[in-house]
Amino acid sequence: MWWAEPESMTTVRCGIALVTIVILVAGCTAPNIKTQCFDSVTVQGTPQFCDQVVSALDLLKTKSPSSYIILTDNVGIIQQGKRSGMKADKWPPVFELNDRSAFYSITWCAGVIAHDSFHSKLFHDYRKAHHFFVPGEVWAGHLPETKCLAHQLQALTEIGAPEDELRYCRTLTPIYADVPYRKRNW
Repeated sequence: MWWAEPESMTTVRCGIALVTIVILVAGCTAPNIKTQCFDSVTVQGTPQFCDQVVSALDLLKTKSPSSYIILTDNVGIIQQGKRSGMKADKWPPVFELNDRSAFYSITWCAGVIAHDSFHSKLFHDYRKAHHFFVPGEVWAGHLPETKCLAHQLQALTEIGAPEDELRYCRTLTPIYADVPYRKRNW
């Protein structure tokens, strides 16, 4: 991972996750939140959300290894959220995933994760090459969305997603980038 420090940081992150779990069990915060590590990715959300995301990660890892490598190199946390969106400029990079996308199906969840990890890849590839501010149009907007949807379609194909999901993904290209983030329901 580009953002990783020595292996001890992964241990520290998982340690923080364990402390979070202890706090949750002790009742010091929201009782229905879970933190789970899957390889180098931390998953945060309800127990059902974490189970769904871990299943999707496992599917990517076994059926679309190239997508999984992009994910693990460019996303540190997958977090349950109101809407789906990549925060590539955070350390570690955070992908917020909403319930509608997460629970539609395991294959769709995996495809959406692959999609947004590609946004983060575009962001970090540019940052590595230019060593400074990353313009929004490099990783968000119409052309980047087209690239991310192509990557999502490839991942969906590799993991054996149903034809209706493949067909739907193909229809998103002309419109997906034009919906403002706050108005998205996926």
